[in-house]
Amino acid sequence: MPKTMLHRYTSSPRAFPLLASLYPPLLGSGIRIRHIAPDWSRGELSMHVAPWTANTNGTAFGGALFAATDVLYGALLSGQLGGGYQVWTKRATIDFRAPGRGRLRCVVEVPAPEADAIREQLGQQPSTSVVHTAVIADSRGTTVVEAQHTMFIRRRS
Repeated sequence: MPKTMLHRYTSSPRAFPLLASLYPPLLGSGIRIRHIAPDWSRGELSMHVAPWTANTNGTAFGGALFAATDVLYGALLSGQLGGGYQVWTKRATIDFRAPGRGRLRCVVEVPAPEADAIREQLGQQPSTSVVHTAVIADSRGTTVVEAQHTMFIRRRS
């Protein structure tokens, strides 16, 4: 059960995109959550590289690119697993492949069988880790960033 009204709204796939997009680190980086599927199986975000979100080369700031790869998978998995579980990033590596310019996009999918398998694992052990890859592409489909996130998941006590 969500603790506060804010927690309740962030656990709604309809309200999450707006509230997450207003979160200062995402807002300041030009990251906007565009869509979350009603069953938490798919999410999409965009990132606009503007003069105030760019590095000295005029391309996307690396920290903002990392933030964009970090937000969706954990949110989608948390949404599917429900309030009885905690999900957070344990480890991550990021590979910057091309300069990020203009509007960038990241789509993440968490199929229901993946969430079910994690739930089943956590029925037998107190915690688990899963690896997820997030890709950010530019408007031409060129991969700008590929990040590997190891997510730590446990049942709440």
